[in-house]
Order: sequence, then C-alpha cells, then structure tokens
Amino acid sequence: MPRQQLYRLTSRSAIMVMNIVITLLMLQGSWDILRKLSAIVLHQPAMENILQGLSTILVAYGLVLQERAALLTFLKLYPHGLSAHQARVDAHCSGYGLAVILAGMFVSVAVYLIRMPDLDIVNFDPALIVLGALFCLVSAGLLVRLSWLLWRDPKEI
Repeated sequence: MPRQQLYRLTSRSAIMVMNIVITLLMLQGSWDILRKLSAIVLHQPAMENILQGLSTILVAYGLVLQERAALLTFLKLYPHGLSAHQARVDAHCSGYGLAVILAGMFVSVAVYLIRMPDLDIVNFDPALIVLGALFCLVSAGLLVRLSWLLWRDPKEI
C-alpha cells in the first residue's frame, strides 16, 4: 500500500471518524440496554451480549489507539514521518487508548460477574448491566474528548 494511503488511514482525521462511529455504537448500545431495563428479565441475555460485543470493540480499538506509534513504526512511516504534530497525536492516542481499554475491560468484568456460576446469593444483575452501560457511555465521552483534542491540535506550534 502506498505511503500516502497509510498516512491517510492513520491520520487524526481517520481517527476522529472512527471515534465518531464507535461513539455512536456505544450510545446506541447503551440506549438499547437502558430503555429495556424495566423488563430486564426478558432481555437480560441480549443485554449481556450487547455489552460483551461493545466491550470487545472498546478493548480492540483502545489497543489500536494506544499502539499508534508502534504501528506507524512497523509500517515504516516512522521515524521519517515523525513530526512534533504526529508525536502529539501519538501522545493523545496513547493515553486515551489506555483509558478506553480499561473502560472496555470493566464492561467485560461486569458481564463476567453476571455469568459466573455459584454467585446467586444476591441478584446484582440489573446493577451490573447498568454499570456496564455506564462504562460504555464513559468510553463514548473519552472518544469524544479525544476527537476534540485531535481537532483542536494545531499542525504547527
């Protein structure tokens, strides 16, 4: 693949577009869960599946964000293409990528706590599902904040 296309695919604009797409997924999934919360008995398996899918997306995307600099080095776009601007984008992506990974892992932990056997002492399932949905909303906020930082970051200082 030509260098110019690789630069476009890993640019801050491409990251912002993916952030928007994933943010919309998080909002839609959380909305779907929270609006059916009153009928959790009927919808719990579907809610767990939604949360598990969103968790997987968050962890995978967070890893890509966090390792953007390593990916660009692997693609041989760095060190030649490394500028002060790219270093700032890498720094933003690394920090927010880690935060997104952690939020995705917490969503996954909430689902696994529901699915663990022999924990039927108290029914924490509704609270854990709400907690998972809230972590998805937090992740959406993190991605919006990252997009804002990338959009506001000047090319030259």
